Amino acid sequence: MEESVLLSVTVSREKDEIVYKVDRSSSLSNEELEYYLREIIEGLCKWKPDVCEKTVQNFKGKIKKRPKDQR
Repeated sequence: MEESVLLSVTVSREKDEIVYKVDRSSSLSNEELEYYLREIIEGLCKWKPDVCEKTVQNFKGKIKKRPKDQR
């Protein structure tokens, strides 16, 4: 991980699964990690508001395979 990178989130394909990976700098505290992730999620919700209903507090799900015609 580059010295200037504090946090990195990657989504990738591995075999037939979609997986995500979070890398964080050793200098990043748990409080900072929580804050940055929250800010990233809020930014994504502003970008795609239909994905982030304000009434949803907890969510668990799997990432489905994307249809072949959308690649």
